[in-house]
Amino acid sequence: MLYLQIPKDINIKITENWIEIKGPLGEVKKKKSPTIKLIFKESEQKLFLLNTLQPKISHFYLSMINKLIWGVWKGYSIKLNIIGVGYKVFIEDKKLDLKIGFSHLISYTIPQNINIKLLNKKLLTLIISGKDFQTVTQVASEIKALKPVDCYKGKGIKYSTEIVKLKEGKKTNV
Repeated sequence: MLYLQIPKDINIKITENWIEIKGPLGEVKKKKSPTIKLIFKESEQKLFLLNTLQPKISHFYLSMINKLIWGVWKGYSIKLNIIGVGYKVFIEDKKLDLKIGFSHLISYTIPQNINIKLLNKKLLTLIISGKDFQTVTQVASEIKALKPVDCYKGKGIKYSTEIVKLKEGKKTNV
């Protein structure tokens, strides 16, 4: 039998087809698989998962529920660095405007449950945050894909943890 230890701030409601998780950052409702039985013991703050037929699916399902719980409890965030001379970022309402070396301004519409903040105007560091892990990582990869890092000059958009090894330029015999 598998179980998750649930933080005190989290409230879980399980129905026949749905699992609802409420926390400080909001609530999430996810469709429940009919083959997996979930039992939430409020006194122990533990969520038990019963499924002996398919152990690999049980671990995957438990991991998915754990990500939902973490999302409404602490949330997820990803930092992006925008590197390049003359690059600019503007955030207004639910729109991200990027001036990243093209002849035109690139606009990106921010999804509903995602927050984007400009951490440092001089170094151009964006923080993408939200309660859904999949949506946060999807938005970060979409923004990164707008201007991938150039392997020769190092200009572009990259994750803050990403290390870019620059290649040596073309050599000429003089």
